[in-house]
Amino acid sequence: MYNNNGMNDIFSQFHLDGKDTDAFLELVKLGASPVSAWAKRAGINRSSMYVIADRLIAAGVVSLFAHRGVMHAKPIPVADLPGVLERKRREIGEAKSILVSRLPELVKLEATHAIRPAVQFYEGPARVALMYEEVVKESSFVSIFHPGRVKASMPEYFHKIPQAIRESGGRAKELMVKCKEAVEYKKLYASDRHELSILPEGVTFSSDTIITKQKIYLVGYGKDAVVATEIWNEELAQTQSVLFDLLWQNYGR
Repeated sequence: MYNNNGMNDIFSQFHLDGKDTDAFLELVKLGASPVSAWAKRAGINRSSMYVIADRLIAAGVVSLFAHRGVMHAKPIPVADLPGVLERKRREIGEAKSILVSRLPELVKLEATHAIRPAVQFYEGPARVALMYEEVVKESSFVSIFHPGRVKASMPEYFHKIPQAIRESGGRAKELMVKCKEAVEYKKLYASDRHELSILPEGVTFSSDTIITKQKIYLVGYGKDAVVATEIWNEELAQTQSVLFDLLWQNYGR
């Protein structure tokens, strides 16, 4: 068999492996030949050679033809190989251009199908602070939260979020678990744009929930850790908003 002397790297550009390359180079040496003779020269059984031939045909470097009832294989002239590779690259470039031009249409089509929430996890105060910075950017939201837990674990955001609402002219409705921090929060920040209500004694939640038009933020405050999950999906956010509205009807001011 012909020693390909490092030709594998070149022919990998045609999506051919080492065995395919060896077989092609043997056919180059033979010229147009019966498949049986090619298989014998390459040391490959005939049935396997037809499988390899199919890959070489797909790569555009070999063709098959019948002569006197016998199937023959013919390699393209090696001088034509650069042209074949250039044609394939051009075809890929054209396909890419078409894809890019139709990408907005495809993205829109994808968005109209099954719910596919994008989920991001945050662990530790520094990471959860990044999540809260996303909340600060929201023009409106509703939430159920425990002010005492927020002030103990993320004190900056006990004030930063309501101050951002006030400064930006945003809107929010928040249901708070009853605690002294809830009373403080309501006294400091309640307004027509920032509606606040304290839940009755005994009504509590194990995690905080913040709901925007497109996202849901879930925050858990443990004894030694704070974690959060961001779910980006408009359909899920709408569902949670409806549930919040039901709670607000019962417990809102």
